[in-house]
Amino acid sequence: MPDPYYCKIYVDTDDDIEKLQTALDDAVAEAIVGIRVEYPAYENENFDPGSGNNVPYDFIERSRYYVDLGTIEQVPDQLPAFQSGVATVVKHLRAEGRFVTASCDFEDVIADATGWNWTEDKPEPPGRAAV
Repeated sequence: MPDPYYCKIYVDTDDDIEKLQTALDDAVAEAIVGIRVEYPAYENENFDPGSGNNVPYDFIERSRYYVDLGTIEQVPDQLPAFQSGVATVVKHLRAEGRFVTASCDFEDVIADATGWNWTEDKPEPPGRAAV
């Protein structure tokens, strides 16, 4: 069932999970103000360290972690701010050199705000040197 108050964020990085969580804490504090959210980071069981040079890019296999980012309460007046805040979190994480892909019902908001999100037509993240 669609949930516009939730986004799974895949993070392709060599960071350890504590460093990622610290970056998330900073990004969320800056981007999502006045909205109660939770955003635990988990190790991705589908991560395949040998998939680094695969073309096209498979964000699920390449992402060491994923983040379940969602609101604690579903407040309709906060929905636009939440969704744009998620896009800002994605931008913040990418600015620090991570490849970040959002999987949610508002991927178009993410792509419009950040310039890219995975699609079948555009699977390669900007800046990735595919071999």
